[in-house]
Amino acid sequence: MKNNEMETIGSRPTGFLGKIAGKLMNTIHSSAYKKIIDSYIIRHCGHSKLKTALDIGCGGGVAVKLLSDIDGIKKTIGVDYSDDMVNLSRDFNKKGIAKGIVEIQNADVSALPFEDNYFDIITAFDTINFWPDHKKAISEIKRTLKENGAFFIINAYPKEGTKWHEFVKFKSDIEYKDFLGTNGLKDVQSVIEKNTVIVWGLK
Repeated sequence: MKNNEMETIGSRPTGFLGKIAGKLMNTIHSSAYKKIIDSYIIRHCGHSKLKTALDIGCGGGVAVKLLSDIDGIKKTIGVDYSDDMVNLSRDFNKKGIAKGIVEIQNADVSALPFEDNYFDIITAFDTINFWPDHKKAISEIKRTLKENGAFFIINAYPKEGTKWHEFVKFKSDIEYKDFLGTNGLKDVQSVIEKNTVIVWGLK
């Protein structure tokens, strides 16, 4: 598969290849995402503060499932602007949906269909490179976060000189931190683990 084809599938996964990619990503990322949620999101936020969560660009739905499994969480919502990924994520999270603790919606990060100050935490797992308008997106994220709510970016961090380093929108953890800080988030922190960067800040 060519690089531009992979980028297209990542941006708006559709059709047979999109579904295969979504299922593959669920398998590949499950253990790594769980470790990040346990080591950073829960440790930083604490169980008692996590009642409502939003995962942006939920893809196949594995992050939604892991977030919905956190003790004490009441509602986890996943959004994606690919209908095929919405359907795949709904299927992957059908138990949570049946219990009323999970929702999956078709939505764009630049126009989130949620009320102000609703979420305790918002996550973006490997999706920020595909956002069409980062300034509108972060504005919507801030609007829908509660006061002192946390926004976490988890993204691949390719080495300089590789084709994927040219593709990513933010080239260093400093650029990620600047993006959050200059758009009004506070207490911004970052960690790099192997080929993954984890960045978070509070409203």
